[in-house]
Amino acid sequence: MLEIDSSKVKGEPGTGYEAPDGKGPFECANCRYFSAGASTCRQSTMTRVSKQPREKDGRVQVDPHGCCEYVERKGSAREDAFRAAAEARDTGGGA
Repeated sequence: MLEIDSSKVKGEPGTGYEAPDGKGPFECANCRYFSAGASTCRQSTMTRVSKQPREKDGRVQVDPHGCCEYVERKGSAREDAFRAAAEARDTGGGA
């Protein structure tokens, strides 16, 4: 699992959101919280803390090539199922 050292995060305080600069696979556009149509983020901490402009429904406007501390890469259904099973196992919820 990817762990981020928050002391090294630059960008917006509280979220680490940064404008584009070649984040590669960790860009907003590759995150499951990103909505391409409006170029917005629906991740809970981002919607609660970010000072970026917002849509009327509260979603945060982000650049598709930006990045934040909460990026969660989109995966295939198989990867998602594997992740869910691992999380259930780690939390004692069974698979």
